[in-house]
Amino acid sequence: MVSWIRGIFKGWNFNKLRMMKNNVTWWEKFSPTIMEAEVPQKFINIINNTGDEVLEDNGLSKKFDFSDNLVGKVHKEVSIPVPENDKGYCLSILRQACVRYLRHMVTQGRAYEWTKASGGKEPSEENIKLSQSWIVSQYKHEYNPIHTHSGHFSGVIYLKLPDGMENHFNEEIKDHYPASGLIEFSHGEKLDFKSDTLMFKPVVGQMLVFPNWLKHTVYPFYCDGERRSMSFNAYWKV
Repeated sequence: MVSWIRGIFKGWNFNKLRMMKNNVTWWEKFSPTIMEAEVPQKFINIINNTGDEVLEDNGLSKKFDFSDNLVGKVHKEVSIPVPENDKGYCLSILRQACVRYLRHMVTQGRAYEWTKASGGKEPSEENIKLSQSWIVSQYKHEYNPIHTHSGHFSGVIYLKLPDGMENHFNEEIKDHYPASGLIEFSHGEKLDFKSDTLMFKPVVGQMLVFPNWLKHTVYPFYCDGERRSMSFNAYWKV
């Protein structure tokens, strides 16, 4: 699975602290946990088809505009009017991811509020409520400044990437610390013997789930084409 910034370059060794289980990677490089997984192609097709319909129509883009709720300096940010017959499937994919994340936190002894409120109950899909989901359509020079989300869980799923992004990334590695088009998470202050940032190179179909309060930013990129992602917020309810 392609993730983080691969390998060793310019003398820097970026080690992955992770546990692999059922095609899920648990990134625990610092205290906040980030879950990396892969969504089915069916899910990507549904969201992309809906996104194409809305993003390519100025009237629909205006109707479903979500940018007033967000900080992104990007082309378009729109809510997702998923067709009724696909809504249950898409919701289940997101809820399953949040349940898996919450269960992992329970096993790690770090889901304090859930354990207290539920009396130690094992969470299920019925305990997960989706509050928002939206598409971010990003083009050359656009970016998302550092920010946090609402809810208990937040997530991002990558839907489309520019054809030239891989070549651009490989060229950037030769020159300096690569960042273009990457998402970076940060937590706490920079101290000796401590990591305070973690970056992911986007891959179509990749899903990242993380606590809503975890700071993150998306860097601009410099090749033609669309970098499209879906973000969502959810919360647990006993």
